[in-house]
Amino acid sequence: MSVAERPSLHDAPPLPDPFCFGNCELRVADRQLLIDGAAVALGGRAFDLLAALAARRDRLVSKAELLDLVWPGLIVEENNLQVHVSALRRLLGLQAIATVPGRGYRFTPNAQSIVASSAPASARRTPAGPATAPPSAGPARLLVADDNKVNRLLLARSLELLGYQVVSVDNGLAALEKLRKERLDLLLLDLEMPELDGFGLLEQMAADAELRDLPVIVTSSLEGVAQVARCIELGADDYLRKPVNPVLLKARVGASLEKKRLRDEQKEMLRRLSGGINAPMVPASAPGGARVPATLLCVGVQELERLSQQAAPEAVFEMLDAWMTLMREAIDGGNGVITQLGADRLTALFGAPLAPPRGGDAALGAVRAALDMLEMSELFNAERRAAGLTPVTTAVGIATGEAVVGWIGRLQQVVFGSLGAPVQAAAALQAHAAAVGATILLDGPTQAAVRERVSTMPLEGGGADTVFVVQTG
Repeated sequence: MSVAERPSLHDAPPLPDPFCFGNCELRVADRQLLIDGAAVALGGRAFDLLAALAARRDRLVSKAELLDLVWPGLIVEENNLQVHVSALRRLLGLQAIATVPGRGYRFTPNAQSIVASSAPASARRTPAGPATAPPSAGPARLLVADDNKVNRLLLARSLELLGYQVVSVDNGLAALEKLRKERLDLLLLDLEMPELDGFGLLEQMAADAELRDLPVIVTSSLEGVAQVARCIELGADDYLRKPVNPVLLKARVGASLEKKRLRDEQKEMLRRLSGGINAPMVPASAPGGARVPATLLCVGVQELERLSQQAAPEAVFEMLDAWMTLMREAIDGGNGVITQLGADRLTALFGAPLAPPRGGDAALGAVRAALDMLEMSELFNAERRAAGLTPVTTAVGIATGEAVVGWIGRLQQVVFGSLGAPVQAAAALQAHAAAVGATILLDGPTQAAVRERVSTMPLEGGGADTVFVVQTG
């Protein structure tokens, strides 16, 4: 019996059968997922999880509710849920399932691409929604500002065929009013307009804190490098000459919306960090920092140099992308935040200035995240072995102490960083774990904080009084 049919305290409307979204088709009765008309391998729990999220696509679904729906009557660790969510994201894309930290998950494909139909996916012709549309907010909303009616209508039509929502105005003042009153994701701007020309509108936006980060693509017939340079200096993201090439239009709009998505995620991180509870707060309005107690986790993937010599570059980066997705999921599950990101490793902060991790202190949150990393890495390697690919080794180092944390750069280009002894210690422990074949190494303060709830033992051979290995067996 599928999740959509199973009785539950958390009832939801039954899914259409088949349930279609984008190029995917969920056949509830047959318990199959089709992508581009072809069936893909999907485990029973993963299928039930996808069906549960899709049936409740109008709302956030808590982790507790999903555990009850997918594993009824069983006591299951939360990391099992994270593993299946990560597997679904690899199939459907990272944007298909959104994580709301501390609360749960939401099914977030483009709203316009969800169609109930009896026709197979290969026979349908539905607009392909832009991958960069904000989760849970439907397709991206674009504003076209052009005083030439023909140009305005043709450009708006091209964008609508790409799956975007489009609003149009014929002068700069009307565009400025729209931008200040409505939620818009991107502006396509003509330079020669009445009331307020494109240059004037760019100046107004640059002076407005609410508008300066909105991506702008200038579409103009004006010639000369000087015009392009002035637009870029005033904050425009790109410049397309008229008549606009549809292929370039699609690519430039997609790239600009992706940049906006990343900026929005950065702002959300700022909001989340500045909302900490019972923790020293770091001012987020200006560069600066503070010394706070914290736990740092450093995780790295091994064999990267060997893989880069053996495999094609795209295969290496595909592996890294999947591995990073799993590590980020584990960090989020422990209520951590990534502060440093490299090609084959990342560092995450647990504790101040964040709210204390759920179910314990910062050190416990970091260790739980590390254990989740190892479990997900084992499943990841099982998939790689089944596909005839080389498995990879994940090593983790965790250290606790006083760190210097704060914001680097201007608010619109904010970077959250951490410095100090625990940062260096976590990196050193990660490197040592990789060298000696260990999985998770802890320093003394971290081990002292978690020893009542996590099984550890001193690492053999040097530093046994300060370095501990987490027993995972």
